[in-house]
Amino acid sequence: MNDKFLKLKNAWDIFDRYCDEPMKERVELYDIYYEISTKIYDYRISRGWSQKKLAEVLGITQAMVSKLESGEYNYTIEQLWKISKKLGWTLNVSFDGACEDSYSVGYNAESQIESNISPTEIA
Repeated sequence: MNDKFLKLKNAWDIFDRYCDEPMKERVELYDIYYEISTKIYDYRISRGWSQKKLAEVLGITQAMVSKLESGEYNYTIEQLWKISKKLGWTLNVSFDGACEDSYSVGYNAESQIESNISPTEIA
């Protein structure tokens, strides 16, 4: 590497070093919002729909579609469930972690509820 160039550090290392825990949690939450908003946006764009057309399909206003796609909107589970139902998606909510038992519930547009209960809960 040319000596005239400064080698930059990994941005995540800097983030970890200088951000406190509440800030890290906020960024994690925004990552979830971003994932949801890009899913909605990509769906709309892949069909060549305007925000107005998606709003009609979802039964909401164009302004609400704009909020949903912004990534800065605090979705409720009910809103996500309604969106998934109207778009034919499967909605999955999962809590993973250090807990011995794991449980997740999924919903798909064909009105089937799927659940995954760990074997220790059945025994």
